[in-house]
Amino acid sequence: MSAFAFKGILKEKTPCGRKPMGYSPFDSAVSPPLTLREMHSLVASEFYVEASMFEFDVPIFIVHLRDSSKEAFEHLVHKMKPYGLMPFLRRRAGRTVIQVFPKPQRKPGRGGRLPLILFLVTFGTIFASGYFNSVSWAELFGEDVFIHSLYFTAALLGIVGLHELGHKTLSMRRGLEATVPYFIPGPPFPIGFGTFGAVIMQKEPPINRDQLFELGISGPLTGFAVTLVVAYLSLQTAHLVDEAFLKQLEAQGAFLLEMPPSLAWLLLSSLVNPEAPLGYVALVPPIGLAAWLGFVITFLNLLPIWQLDGGHIANAMFGEKGHRVASMAGMLIAFATGFWFFGLLILFLMAQGRGIGPLDEVSPLSPKKKVLGVLAYVILALSAVILW
Repeated sequence: MSAFAFKGILKEKTPCGRKPMGYSPFDSAVSPPLTLREMHSLVASEFYVEASMFEFDVPIFIVHLRDSSKEAFEHLVHKMKPYGLMPFLRRRAGRTVIQVFPKPQRKPGRGGRLPLILFLVTFGTIFASGYFNSVSWAELFGEDVFIHSLYFTAALLGIVGLHELGHKTLSMRRGLEATVPYFIPGPPFPIGFGTFGAVIMQKEPPINRDQLFELGISGPLTGFAVTLVVAYLSLQTAHLVDEAFLKQLEAQGAFLLEMPPSLAWLLLSSLVNPEAPLGYVALVPPIGLAAWLGFVITFLNLLPIWQLDGGHIANAMFGEKGHRVASMAGMLIAFATGFWFFGLLILFLMAQGRGIGPLDEVSPLSPKKKVLGVLAYVILALSAVILW
């Protein structure tokens, strides 16, 4: 069952058993957009309809699939959309059925200022984190602390923002309604890094597994690419420092941050800076921390859990049952790598609802998308960071 709360009514009703007490997806005070006969005509324009009926006030059409059923159902979705109707393609008791619900009525938005306000606040909290992390670097190498703070801010906002822009662009290309990115400010360093990321909200579900997969992978692919660029720039501008001098700085109270690297960072570092001279250590500028956070963001988002990007990919590739198994595996990975707070947060959110799948749960994922799915798990492994 979908997690939508539907409202609406149909003109024609045929009793089909006792209705559940206190529940109806339709509101008798609202005029219907189409009669059952008119909906039957729309469905029959794309499928062979064996039977049509009402089941607890919900119109049900038993249909036969054909080779082009994925495209046929997509056409049907677009035909019903102007009438405020949303079809669902499902398997039930060995039969293929289409259920039709009114599109959920959503509350009007709060206006266009909230995303801008959140962005500006997040800019400030990230800049504060960048400033704190740039002080020691600026003093050590005689460089401008404000410039490095801006570099850090631009790098981290770019990673987070372009990740979400990947989702938004894909939604626009597929004709799916979605909000603009909402940046989430967080406490600055040393408590946090100035942001908890960003999010866009889908106003309607994807039509099929292909669209669900694309929505899941578009953000991490974009974010990973931007992270690689930031990591490359930070490694290119690294300074070689004598280990003895480094220990002296630490003894004097200089702030030097050492983070566990991802495999992608190690591989890139071996290409950009093959070997440091004996007794020297490569120090990367503050944007190196932004790159590290980019790998962490990509890693956590690609975990095959619930409604995370990786959860959408797993749902599209393995189906609902496989998605549940993958979610548990993803939770184990989150705890095993030291992201226990993140794991607990996701467990809490999972308890609030199962999330939304595609309208068409019958048509399989395209072969090309399966190949991209393997790439997604390669990126997951390359981005993994172990905190223990």
